[in-house]
Formats: sequence, structure tokens, C-alpha cells
Amino acid sequence: MATLWLSFILQVFLALSVVYVTSAKHVHEFEVHGIDSMQTLEQNSVIRSRRDVSDSACKIQEQNFLQEVNSGKVKLEQKYAFQNESYYSLALAWCGNNGELLVVITQEMFGMVQPSKVYKSLNFGAEFNEVKLNTQPRIYKHNGVHRNPHNTRKIYLVDSGDKYGSQLFITDNGGKSFFTSKLSFHLTGSIMFHPSQSHEDYLLASSALLTTKINGDTKNLVKLYASFDNGRSWAMVDEYVQTYKWGTADDDPKTIYATVDPAKTHPFLATFVTVKYNLHRFTDGTAGSKTNILGNVISFGHQDKFLYASVFSGSVRGNRLMKISTNHGKTWHTAQLPTITGDRFFSVLDMSENLVFMHVDNPGDTGHGTLYTSGGMGIVYSESLPQHLYPNYGDVTDFYRVESMRGVYITSQINQDSSIRSMITYNRGATWQPLPRPNSSPCKDETKPCHLQIHGTYSIQRGVVASPPLSTKTAPGIVLVHGHVADALQTTHPDVYVTSDGGYTWAKALTGPHQYQIADSGGLLVAISSNDPQPTTIKFSIDEGRCWHDYKFIKNPDDAIVMTGLLTEPENRAMTVGVWGYHPQNKTWTVFVIDFEKVIKRKCVSDDYEVWKPHFKLRMDEKADVKGCLLGKKEEFKRIKKDAWCQNGYNYEIERTTTNCICTREDYECDYGYYRPTNSDVCQRISLFTKPEIDICLRGHEEKIVTEGYRKIPGDVCTGGFSPPGRVIDMSIQCSEDSKQLVLEEITSNKHRGGSNGSVIAAVVIIIVLLVVIMGVFLVHKYIILRRHRVVYRYSLLNQTDAEQYDNEFETAISATSGTVYHDSDDDEELNSPAVRKDKSFHESTVASKSRSNHTKVKSYHDDSDVDMLE
Repeated sequence: MATLWLSFILQVFLALSVVYVTSAKHVHEFEVHGIDSMQTLEQNSVIRSRRDVSDSACKIQEQNFLQEVNSGKVKLEQKYAFQNESYYSLALAWCGNNGELLVVITQEMFGMVQPSKVYKSLNFGAEFNEVKLNTQPRIYKHNGVHRNPHNTRKIYLVDSGDKYGSQLFITDNGGKSFFTSKLSFHLTGSIMFHPSQSHEDYLLASSALLTTKINGDTKNLVKLYASFDNGRSWAMVDEYVQTYKWGTADDDPKTIYATVDPAKTHPFLATFVTVKYNLHRFTDGTAGSKTNILGNVISFGHQDKFLYASVFSGSVRGNRLMKISTNHGKTWHTAQLPTITGDRFFSVLDMSENLVFMHVDNPGDTGHGTLYTSGGMGIVYSESLPQHLYPNYGDVTDFYRVESMRGVYITSQINQDSSIRSMITYNRGATWQPLPRPNSSPCKDETKPCHLQIHGTYSIQRGVVASPPLSTKTAPGIVLVHGHVADALQTTHPDVYVTSDGGYTWAKALTGPHQYQIADSGGLLVAISSNDPQPTTIKFSIDEGRCWHDYKFIKNPDDAIVMTGLLTEPENRAMTVGVWGYHPQNKTWTVFVIDFEKVIKRKCVSDDYEVWKPHFKLRMDEKADVKGCLLGKKEEFKRIKKDAWCQNGYNYEIERTTTNCICTREDYECDYGYYRPTNSDVCQRISLFTKPEIDICLRGHEEKIVTEGYRKIPGDVCTGGFSPPGRVIDMSIQCSEDSKQLVLEEITSNKHRGGSNGSVIAAVVIIIVLLVVIMGVFLVHKYIILRRHRVVYRYSLLNQTDAEQYDNEFETAISATSGTVYHDSDDDEELNSPAVRKDKSFHESTVASKSRSNHTKVKSYHDDSDVDMLE
């Protein structure tokens, strides 16, 4: 009976469908699962090889450059199969420049890690050689392969080790040789690398054993370890650690922040009691340098100069506050956001370039809220986009930062009829607008306003076959997305759209869903249809998606593989792409490496480039001196001309020039209590906003900010030009309750002071008395509000590129758990709630419909109680 049961389990594992998981942009993991084997994708009967078959430019390309390929004289692909390697997990890491790869094939069954094989390739995977280590490795299938984000030659393989601890196989020369580091602890989770390239050998790791016996007592041991010599030696920093991070950019290089449980709560008890952590700062990475900088902490995170912490309120039991520090935790301030009530959560979506994007949920768990942007200190916030989509289950926000264009973000907004539409900002949230409609693209309903609607994380988790938006810093202005042209987001199969100017204009590139990649620093786009689980054709474009050509890289149908990923090297510079997959019959991992340098042979020269000026369509005015200005800077890039059949080459460096601009209204965002209507640059007072001007304790005194509705966007470097009216009153009032001396000084511009000393003193006394009365009423009102509500928060970091953020996908601002968004809330949905059951049934019906007919009934997304989908 046991033999039959084991046989059944093995048959389930052998069901060949493949799930692709990426742990970082330069480390990819493929895994075979049986659960998806019954899903079939509908076949698309029409293969679109170019946007318009009558386009003369596309025909010229085909006649002049593709004849040898079409005739079969030139072969672009090279196949490599890992023979006799039918393990179910594969991880690959880019371990060098221009095509060096390290591949680990491993397997875990019934909790046991099986022996692993390590291979290396010098040519993007066209050929592999096995790497022999001093012992048979047993590499974990998840988080078993890490690459140093600062040095492509440094790879770390995590071996299961023995009962005393793990061991690391480390190479600092791209896999030519490895040394072994025996650890005194079992490494769990991810290795955290230092954010500074000059300290690339500084590593953090943790041992998350739940329980152990110490002197007869059961203890919770979550220990934090640090290494300052590239993993050769490790020392414990502290134990009972919840979350940890390297310090900020201006900290001492060895600085570490960590939340520690002072009560040393057992993990079993932690499920029944509320754990309050202390936030500690270790100035030299050792336990002896520990300083407690904040108590009653729930969780914390940081990016750039901002250090955030969610803490329990000391005045009202159960309430929570969000604290911000910009000086390493020496002083903390409470985030000031308008219309905050206790039944909402916060979510920090981005903290780059001295600006914070903060989502605040609407009352009633509606699945949407308001998107705010912060001032330069991250304390004062202004409304950026209302009705912002963010369902309160999982990390499903569509908020996306376009890496190829400074200041451009894309997200989703709920319409008045509960449908969802896509919105874009070109100036870091100062103004938002619908995405422009692509030229010559029909609309589902021409009687309604039609725009490009983009599918993001929300759609993908709802079962829509799509890839998330794709952009890269090495390809300025280019973004690939899946979407529809309609008045709201649709549930039918999307098409691929492309922009080459950062989102100002769009064009349809391909029909139906595809996996896509950017190569040759934007000079080459590649895509493979997602409608076929075993594709044989790849599509490519050398003119920013204007013309697409087909290349059949699998001639024999018996060689077809179940595709797990379409990959390029991490910086998107190479001309080579790899189609990775698993052969359904031979049960072997296989890669087809396609080298487009064989068909795009010529290197570009100066005459092949043209000047491109981003953001020239941003300004509402037509003044020449501000055209193309964003945040006070005007940039120019050189890009390949569309008709030049040539390549940038791997070592190509983008040519750019930058000049400063004069200030206009668009260099200012709306201040606290003000907002910008859609497609307007004028800040208007919120009509129902009755709160007083901001009163916040900073630097030991209270400042009162009086505004006319504008404040300069953080990071904007414009000079002269528009300057909004306003004043700042420095009240010099000590924040402590026992302050007795009050001094008032008003700072104004272009005004002279006059009057006698007596009148001045009388005015000061009157103002002070009024302020005391007003502040007393305000504090009493605020206390009552806090007594009524429990403030809840959820926040995470937008980590699209770990090369920039230096934190991989398994590390958020709050948790080191893969894909987890910090959710500090008491009203989480239960797994068996009606909403969740409804969402599950929708996903199942969507999958089933994929095999029925190409004429699917058109539906629109609606957000009703978070997860409803209404026809």
C-alpha cells in the first residue's frame, strides 16, 4: 500500500507544467508543478509578424536584411539540453559580463534536499560545462543561489549543510573556483547585501529556527549574523530579531537597523499576544554598539534618507502611529496626512528621489483610497490621485515606476461606476491623466471616452494572461505593456502596446498576450506568444516596435518545450536571448539561445543616431525655454534611427546632455489641503477641508505653515520664474508641555516692521492666548478621535530593480518573506469569506474559458467589495 501511495505522489510530480519564479532580476528560478497541468491556453490562429503588412518600411527590412534568415542560410538558435537532469527545480544567475551564466539544478522532496549539479556557460547558455566542487552540494531550491548586486563575479550557493549549520560555496571570479564557508547556523531566507558598492563584501543573514532547547528551556532563536569579509566569517549581531536592514547611505558602512523582541516571546505565544519590538541601531555591526532608538515598534523600513516605523500609540491603547526620521532615528515625527481615520491603512509605494508616494485606504475596506505625495522631509503630504486602486488583500497594487523615464508612473484608478481605468503621471504625481489612445486603434465602445487601459499586478492575479509593464534604464523612453483601448479595463485577452517616448504616445505592437524582453539597450525588442504553451516562433523588432518579424527557432515539433521564461542578461545590453523550458517527454531542462547579432551584424556609427528629447509634450505652455523640462532639468538622449539596421553593442553607453530650467507652476505640487483637478496645473482648495494649517513639532519648536496651495516638488532644481505666494511663521514654541517662555517671530518677504514695542508685546500676548485656546480644543478633539479608532497601516517598497534598491524581491520594508506586503491590520479577510470564494470562482471560470472560443464576451473590471468582478 505504501508503495502504491509513493507511486501516486511521484506521478503527480511528473505532471509537466512549469511555474516560473524570479528571486531577483539577475537570479531566476524555474520549478515544475503538477497543479497547472490541466490548464490549456486557447490557440491564436493568426500570427502577427508586423503591424501593417503594407508598411513599406517593414518590407524593405525583410528584403534587405532577412533574406538569408528566411532562406535558411543563417541559423540564429543554438539548443542545449541538460541530459539526465530531470530534477524539478532550476536556478540560474548571471555571473559575469556579456553572457556568463551559472546554473544550478536541484530538487527537494519530502523536506529533504537532494544532491545538486552546478553548470557554467560562457556564451549565454549555448553550451555548458559542469562545475566540480570539493564535495557534492545540496543546494536549496529557493534562495539557494544569490548574486552580489555590485559584482557580477560573486555568486553564493547555500548548501543545506548538517545538523550544526549550513555551508556556503562562494566564488568571486564568476565560477572559475569556489571556496567553502562553514556556518555555525542554518541560513534561512535571503542574503542581504550592503547598499554601497564600495562595501560589497558586507553581508547579512539570519537563522530563523522556531525553537531550540537551552539549559532545558525551549527558546525562540531568530538570530541575525553579519559578515564583513564576503562570507568567510560570521558573527552574531543579536537574537530575537524580527526585521533587519543595512543603514542608510549617510550612515557608517557597518550600521545595521533591526527590530528586536525585548520580552523574548516564544513563537507559539506570539500568535496569542501582541509583540512590541524595540528598534535598535548597531553602529559597527556588533552587539556592543547597540542603541535603542524607538520603542513599541510594530515594524519598520527605510529607503534613501527616510526611516519609517509603525508604533503603538502611548496615549491610546491599541492605536498605532507612523513615525518618520531623516536623521538615523535621533528624532521622530508623525506623518501628517489629511482626513485620516482609524479604519484605514497606509502603504508606502515608492520613496525614491526624496519623495514619498503614500496610499491611504478609504473607509470601509473599499479596495481603493487616495494616493499622496510627501514634502522633502516625508512628513507633510498632499493629495496626488483620488480613488486609487489598492485592494486590501495581498500585494496587488498596479502602481509602477517607469524605469526608462524620470518622473513617470502608471497606476489604476476606480471610476464612479466602479470600473477601473489606467492613469499616468509625467511629473512624479503632480498631475495625473488617462493614458493616450494609440493611433488607429479601435475602441470597444466609441460612444465613451477611450484610452489605453494597462494590465498590471491586479489583472494578473485575477487570472488575465498578461505580463507586467517592462522598462529598463538602458533603454530611455521604451515601455512594453499589455492592455486594451476602452473606457475601462477589460477581462478579455489583451494585446501588446509599446511607447518609445515614455508614455506620451502608444502604438499597438502585437495581437494577443506575449512574454517580452528588451535587448541591445532598446535597439532590439523580442516577444513570444503566451497563447501557445509550447511555442516554436519568436518575434523581434529593431525599430522600437514599428515592424515585427518572425523567426522559427524550433523546426522539429518534437523539440518543442514547455516554456518557463524568456530571458536576457540583467542590464538588457546583449543581442542574445534565451528561451528556457522543460521538455515534456524527455523530462530535461532545455534552453534555446537565439543570437540576433547574426542577423543584425553592423555596429551603429554616429550617423545612425538621432537626438531624442523626453518630456517635450509635458508642458501645457509653449515657451521654448521650458519645453522638455521636468523637475527643473531638461535632458537629451541619442537613440538609433528607426530605419538604421544596426546594433548598439554590449558596451554601448547612452549619450545624454542635461541643462537646468526656469520655474513654472508645474515645478510645484499642491500643498496640504489643496488638489489639482485632472489635466490642470492650478491647485485648488479642497472644498470640504476644514482642518487648520499644519502644526508639527520639528527641531524642538513648532512651525505653522501658511500656504497659497503650492510647494516646490522635492528634488526639483529649477531657478527663477514662477514663485507662489506664501509665508512661514516661526513660532519658536517649545513642544514640551512644561515650556514657559513663548516668543513669536513672523518671517515675511518684502514687508517692513513698524509700531511701538508696547503694541508689539500686546499683539504677541493676544496671539499666544488665542493659540493656547485653539491648541487645547484641537488636542482634546484629536484625543477623542484616537479613542474611537485604531489606526492601522500597511506599507511596502516598490522594488522593481534590485540593482538600484539593493533589496531583492524577498525583502520589503517590513518583512524578509518572499512576496509579502506588510499588513498591520485587524480586519484581514478570512480565506473562506464570500469575497475570496467569489474571486476563486472567477479565476476558475476564466481559465476554463480560455479553451472555448476566441469570441469571448467583453467584460469590464469593477472593484466592488475588493474582489468582485461584474459583467
